[in-house]
Amino acid sequence: MFLDEAKINIKAGNGGNGLVSFFNLKGKRKKIASGGNGGKGGDIRIKASKRYNTLYRFRKKVHFKAENGGSGKPNKRNGKDGRDLVIEVPVGTLVREADGRVIADLDREGKQAVLAGGGMGGRGNASFTSQARRFPAFAEYGEMTEERWIKLELRLLADVGLVGFPNAGKSTIISRVTAARPKIADYPFTTLVPNLGVVATEEDSFVIADIPGLIEGAHKGSGLGDRFLKHILRTSVIVYVLDAAKIMYEGADAEEDLGTLKKELKLYSQKLAEKKHIVILNKIDLLGDQDMEAIGERLKSSGENVIIFVSAVTGQGLKEMTEVLDKMVKQYKEEVSPPQADKEEYRVYDLDTSAAGEKIEIEKIGDEYLVKNKEIERMVQMTDLENQEGLNYLMQRLDRMHIADRLKEMGVEIGSTVIIGKLVFELKD
Repeated sequence: MFLDEAKINIKAGNGGNGLVSFFNLKGKRKKIASGGNGGKGGDIRIKASKRYNTLYRFRKKVHFKAENGGSGKPNKRNGKDGRDLVIEVPVGTLVREADGRVIADLDREGKQAVLAGGGMGGRGNASFTSQARRFPAFAEYGEMTEERWIKLELRLLADVGLVGFPNAGKSTIISRVTAARPKIADYPFTTLVPNLGVVATEEDSFVIADIPGLIEGAHKGSGLGDRFLKHILRTSVIVYVLDAAKIMYEGADAEEDLGTLKKELKLYSQKLAEKKHIVILNKIDLLGDQDMEAIGERLKSSGENVIIFVSAVTGQGLKEMTEVLDKMVKQYKEEVSPPQADKEEYRVYDLDTSAAGEKIEIEKIGDEYLVKNKEIERMVQMTDLENQEGLNYLMQRLDRMHIADRLKEMGVEIGSTVIIGKLVFELKD
């Protein structure tokens, strides 16, 4: 089944905890701190793959969690890093944050992005030895990561997009020029999902997409609405398919129908309106030569330069259509800069190593002050606050960062209660 939108929940792996451990030298009363560091949590990656052409598999599986890092071990051995989790999606998938902002555009095979970075491993007590601290009896917890919801939006990768009203014959056209076999019947909205097909030419090939029929108001959601218009945003050429039978027997106006189609695309996206296009008049087997000539003249007078008369039933005009489209697609590819070599795009949700230099936000809640800063909150979260030695080390780090001075400069009064994550303390002079 075809599914072009999905919402999934992701969580990178937590970092492993550091270990408190001592190695006692045989025959001596000397001990050495030997606790190893925790391993890094696994990342959540997303990758474009030709193995899939729909987001249907995300209908049932929506939660994705990477492996946690292993805890530190004795004798300064580090815990194992958690395995990354790679989520494969169809080529052409757009990844958005929950608020709609774009994270990554996976428009090429193999392209990938890191959606959530694994948590840092906590340091074992062996990492805290120094001249002043010879026998540290504390370690850090691994960094905890947060769950995130993201949106997946599939946009088909096609060179040519067929656009027209229901029953214009788009599905029949694509069935005649490609190996695609869409559902075809004589009633509106036969096509309920986009159909893709490959048109083979003498030297090359191009991909053509049959978009479900539009009606007036489609950009606002009327009929099948704007659900499928996104699938032609990547195309090189737009083909407007007009129904000759509707013009001949139902009194429809070719210029008016074409104008309505153009209007719907423009209202949906200015980018669509600016694409190169041609006009196809289908079902000409139902018209006489004079009728075709009259319709062609009216369309040319309205500014259309490329008008091709075809009959998807008899095959008349289809060869000319594919030759014209092949030239236009090649011309477009020559004009557009070739894509740059694939490289990973990183957008790390849970790990922001530059956060220490970020602005500290303070929220006043009653008589208490809540401090918000990723780096500082992470330091607190990774500290065992019930271990006095570990707590002292944290306060020393905060002192070196001049956190108290910065809070005073922001107007926090002496004696006020300050909250940073799970740490609560009184600001002193």
